[in-house]
Amino acid sequence: MWRYLEPGSSPVDWCEGNYLISPNIAEFGNTVSNILFIVCPPLMMSLYQEYSQCVHRGIHALWVMLIFVGLCSAYFHATLSFIGQLLDEVAILWLLTAALCMFYPRRLFPTFVYL
Repeated sequence: MWRYLEPGSSPVDWCEGNYLISPNIAEFGNTVSNILFIVCPPLMMSLYQEYSQCVHRGIHALWVMLIFVGLCSAYFHATLSFIGQLLDEVAILWLLTAALCMFYPRRLFPTFVYL
């Protein structure tokens, strides 16, 4: 289990050079670019306050999930660990699934989805 937490344990390595800018961050550009995923959703929460009250309150869940995607992706690109890769991918899949379920027409859902 612990070997999957080690830096560089992921089989995926992007085209960016590892540890070139900082000795503590594997892919500096990819890691820093995730700041937008952490900073923008709280701003969007305040901007979409009226939308959430009138249309769908679940939009705030998507903003929180975007923050989680940013944190997981930053962790993965900073360490290139296998667990970080899995967290990054699972967070993105949960975000896409929640968005699909939220905006998919209810009449097209299967009947077993509703209680």
